Amino acid sequence: MESIAILGSTGSVGTQTLEVIEKFPQRFKVCLLSARKASSKLLSQVKKFNPPYVVTQEPPPKEWLNELPQGVRHLSGNLGLAIALEKAKPQKVVNAISGIFGIEPSFLVLENTNAKLLLANKETVIASGEFLKPYLKRIIPIDSEHNALFQLLENIPKKFVRKIYLTASGGPFRGKTLKELEKVKPEDALKHPRWKMGAKITIDSATLMNKGFEVIEAHYLFGFPIGDIEVLIHPQSVVHAIVETTDGNMFALLSPTDMKFPIQHALFYPERSTTPFEGLNLPSVGRLEFEKPDMETFKCLKLAYSYGEKGLPYTALLVGADEGAVKLFLENKIAFTDIPQLIEKTVEKLAPQWENVERHDIPKVVNQAYEETLKVI
Repeated sequence: MESIAILGSTGSVGTQTLEVIEKFPQRFKVCLLSARKASSKLLSQVKKFNPPYVVTQEPPPKEWLNELPQGVRHLSGNLGLAIALEKAKPQKVVNAISGIFGIEPSFLVLENTNAKLLLANKETVIASGEFLKPYLKRIIPIDSEHNALFQLLENIPKKFVRKIYLTASGGPFRGKTLKELEKVKPEDALKHPRWKMGAKITIDSATLMNKGFEVIEAHYLFGFPIGDIEVLIHPQSVVHAIVETTDGNMFALLSPTDMKFPIQHALFYPERSTTPFEGLNLPSVGRLEFEKPDMETFKCLKLAYSYGEKGLPYTALLVGADEGAVKLFLENKIAFTDIPQLIEKTVEKLAPQWENVERHDIPKVVNQAYEETLKVI
């Protein structure tokens, strides 16, 4: 049996990872679960999967600890996570932690274990991609687009690739004007037409910042210049990535809008296993549409391209500033259209301070941008 650790187990991707694992009880054993808080959901996961270790970032109440099954050891914080990883010795670690809090755990795995990192936390790659080069062979992306590219590029030598395409649903505001976007509320932005995700990533999808992040992520994970990575709006969301070869052919990966498909691929890699989940029915999809994104209306995507070209420290500052701006929008403290302006203001202000950024500085850079953005209120 393969031992699996899941960081961020109570979130959307973490929960779906456990759903996949549950379908293959003879193949996988959960050895560690982690979450930010000691919630009832985490407790029920621990009781169901009985891992030897459970980690929370915040210390849990005594009553919660008393509910843990016998033999399950609890630890706190990133230090506790480092100890649990060392003791549990997972073969694969799924990092499904949302946002900036997932960056340090990724490096705890990469620097202190030999485990494969199944990465759903895109902030790790965007904020510190230039420091990931020594570890790229140990990273399997779980994001549907990057997992699709991972699968496609395994079969196409890089020298024959002309361009790669990432698809985006367009979010809930596809086709809207800037004037219309000025009036949108958080509850409008949280209604994603295709994917069920956490609040932060859903807002990033609405601004198209999520797709901008994915462009930067593809650049670092697969080594393509930013200019060779194009975004296509694809409302049906069944084509997850396309690779165009030098002879003019295009290869695409299609699957349902269901994260369990890339999760299953990553868990079994390099093998493939029969899926218990319902696959894609092309006649029911009907047609496939593609269009260019409107980068003048959705300025976050344009910003991401610009900062992706510049690299560090801009990409790390972009991550923190976006986290802060999204938080303010969700709290109704700024307008939807204020998000890109606030991000750009923060990044441009702080970038001169971090010209020679080191790996250990990354959390500090990201956090400074986050805190600086919050000062607007």
